[in-house]
Amino acid sequence: MVEQRGFTIVELIMVIVILGIISAVAAPRFFDRKVFDERFYFEEVLSTVRYGQKLAVASGCPIGFQINDSGYALNYSGGDCGVMPVGNDYNKSLPAGVSVSRALAISFNSLGSVNEACPGGRCVATIGSHTFTVHAATGFIEVGQ
Repeated sequence: MVEQRGFTIVELIMVIVILGIISAVAAPRFFDRKVFDERFYFEEVLSTVRYGQKLAVASGCPIGFQINDSGYALNYSGGDCGVMPVGNDYNKSLPAGVSVSRALAISFNSLGSVNEACPGGRCVATIGSHTFTVHAATGFIEVGQ
């Protein structure tokens, strides 16, 4: 009894076809950097908003956050703390290829809630295809789909 090893030509062709289909679908996602830049910037902004809220609660100072088509900024916004930037790490310009379609300017108070009145009590910002909502009464930050 002779044992044969290896693959048939049909099996090899099927593997090549499957790899071709996968590469045709997946390759554009890996070479389009805009999707990654947009998501990374969104996560960075989200982290900054959350930090601003925590800083307002911890310091008792009002902390202002704004995002628009120029970028985002986090600042002390009055009270005993004065009016000044929180730090250079919390003021960033918008990267190339990323857009802000819904700007937002809010300030957190010492309770972590939002001082400004927002439509329906929800302050919304949209970066590319990503959205987050800050509920004004509670300061809860919700990430949309």
